[in-house]
Amino acid sequence: MRIRRISANLPGFREVRLNPGFNLVVADRVVDQNGPGRGLGKTSLIEIVNYCLGANLGTAQNLVHIKALDDSWAFALDLELDGQSVRVTRGLRRPNEIRVHGDLGDDRPGVVEPDGSRLLRLGEWRTHLGERCYGLSADRPHKYVPGFRSLFAYSARSGPGAFVDPFRTGTEQKAWQVQLSNAFLLGLNWRTVASWQQLKQDEAALRMLSDRNLESIERMEGGLGELESERIRVAADLAELRRAIGDFRVVPQYRDAQLRLDKAASRIKELISEITLNENLLDLYSERMAAEPDVGIAEVVALYEEIGITLAGSTRRSLDEVIEFHRTVTRNRRDYLQLEMSRLRTANTAAQSRVRRIEEEQRQALRLLSSGGALDDLAELQARFGQLSSRLETLDRRAEDIRRLRTDLEKLRTQRQVLRQQTFIDHYERREQWTGVVATFARITNALFGEPGDLVIDVTDSGYAFRTKVRPDGGRGGDRMDVFAYDLTLAATWADRTHSPGMLIHDSAVFERADDRQLVRALSVAASLSAERSIQYVATINSEVLPEEELAALGVDLDSGIVLRLTDAHPGGALFGQSF
Repeated sequence: MRIRRISANLPGFREVRLNPGFNLVVADRVVDQNGPGRGLGKTSLIEIVNYCLGANLGTAQNLVHIKALDDSWAFALDLELDGQSVRVTRGLRRPNEIRVHGDLGDDRPGVVEPDGSRLLRLGEWRTHLGERCYGLSADRPHKYVPGFRSLFAYSARSGPGAFVDPFRTGTEQKAWQVQLSNAFLLGLNWRTVASWQQLKQDEAALRMLSDRNLESIERMEGGLGELESERIRVAADLAELRRAIGDFRVVPQYRDAQLRLDKAASRIKELISEITLNENLLDLYSERMAAEPDVGIAEVVALYEEIGITLAGSTRRSLDEVIEFHRTVTRNRRDYLQLEMSRLRTANTAAQSRVRRIEEEQRQALRLLSSGGALDDLAELQARFGQLSSRLETLDRRAEDIRRLRTDLEKLRTQRQVLRQQTFIDHYERREQWTGVVATFARITNALFGEPGDLVIDVTDSGYAFRTKVRPDGGRGGDRMDVFAYDLTLAATWADRTHSPGMLIHDSAVFERADDRQLVRALSVAASLSAERSIQYVATINSEVLPEEELAALGVDLDSGIVLRLTDAHPGGALFGQSF
């Protein structure tokens, strides 16, 4: 992909035509030479490129301020995409609409407009760019997959936190996104990052459950061993009590009463279960009847008219027939549900009558047993039996919870070990791909600092880990020059591939902490590498720090390389041709 021209729809905008190789946008401070040099549009130019290539507007961006003042602005990029010339336009007023003139290839996303252009939704445009620039598949089986915007951010950094860490492009970037994007760009197996992230989610969910159950149980019950010991003791006591109740004898005349009492309790339990089930079914049927929609032809026609579609008469007649069929089905369903509800109410009334009759039989049996004096002893045994049974159930449940949680945690630990081993093996098997990237980084940093730096790729218990070792003396500017070196390394790595972003754009912020020597070397390396590897390189910089003489002495052609000069000498010298 190459940018040929950057333009806008409103007068005064400073159109920019870019070279296929080295490009500089220079800001001249004339009025306030001691000022910060901001407000001329250097950063806004990069925001416009990102915006036309599918970026969202961040709250801290200059374009948000411009949109608040005048949302009629629309920006355009003339691109070379897959060997074809296309022009993409995106306005601030309707950010979800992307208009493209030109051939987009066989897939041809979007809708054809009367002028021959294609109107794409934002998601369609991002998907198309991902396929063309990085070979991404339009199919996204899960959320942990690389996307065009997350990858292209390393080709056009912009916004807070973009230049703090070579491997991060923003402060809001999540750890898994950092791993995923860099793994993809460096030629590693990015799918293992998705596996790592899913594993982390499973571990987090299980540990949250453990915090509420496992740890509290172990703290209260003394751990699984003591829990099992108490369970054995309670089970033995319960067995002894069961034998005592089984051996309990009352005088013969009360035996029949006791049997009737036991049968009555069992029958009442069955009837209550039956009543409860019927009541649940009644509630369910009531909800289903209330939820039945009553859709008419008028609502359907109104819906289509609201989105701008007029229904023909034949279509309306077809809809009438469909809706009448639907109403017939709905009436039949309601009639059936009403019959079922009537049957359930009758059954519940009969069951409740039987419960009252059995309860009266219970009371008679209890009066007989109480008169004999045997019920108190039996009731005490039964109460104790109920307490021990409840305690045993609780102990069984808690022990099973601990065993299950510990088993699940052990499975996750095993999965982590297996995944780490798989990642390590895959990292080794792909060494031919990433060793070339490491070597390129060493060459670029050697040209910048006079000594090669290290691009380190590790496999840890959390997946891939990336870091750079540049300027061991901690020299000034090194913390942003390693960002410069890493970005240039990625651009050079992808330059020879069939699908490639083909460009690298640097905001002047990347040079702010560099000394004069580093700045000369950085721009010289960018100029030579862009020519050598056919990379379109664009940088914005303030004129007071631009080492023109030194660059000219190194053979950098600034006459053709400087494609735009911005100035604060007059309002028309800014990018937008006016001051905001």
